[in-house]
Amino acid sequence: MNKKTIATSPGPPTDDRLTYGTAQPPESNSLDHGILHEFIGMYLRRAYEVAYEDFRARLGKDALQPGYFTILTLIVRNPRISQTQIGTASARDKSSVTKALRWMEDEDLIVRLRSAHDRRIHLSVATEKGIKQQALMEAKALGHLHSLNDAIGPERYATFISTLKDLIDSMETIAATRAD
Repeated sequence: MNKKTIATSPGPPTDDRLTYGTAQPPESNSLDHGILHEFIGMYLRRAYEVAYEDFRARLGKDALQPGYFTILTLIVRNPRISQTQIGTASARDKSSVTKALRWMEDEDLIVRLRSAHDRRIHLSVATEKGIKQQALMEAKALGHLHSLNDAIGPERYATFISTLKDLIDSMETIAATRAD
């Protein structure tokens, strides 16, 4: 097999093996991202990742799976909430909610009661352990909430939240029309 040495121009390889000689990778701060700078989703994903990492770090050993804090909080604040209501309020699909509820039930954080009116409906209630766990997490999460609010700034907060809600509504509308 031949080795081809390229000093400065990476271009597409012409052989199976390639040696770059003295060529160096581009500086990270000068990478050409092309169209990626226009993808709002990339920034939303990155913002979510750094926000979740801060949340997880603050909660430490008390951290749950992403979304579980939301679900547990809804159950603590709304005893006898149905699975459908949890899904709607937390913007989670049925399978994600079911998985979370099963885990929480196995961990004795909640109990699920069968509705007397419709046996297909399960109503969730937090146990004493679940109420304590949620309160502990909420107390630790307040620092996270303050950090996010400080990063956004009080003068931009309402506009930021309104923009996010508009984005969600608009994209859900587009998805619904595409599905038709």
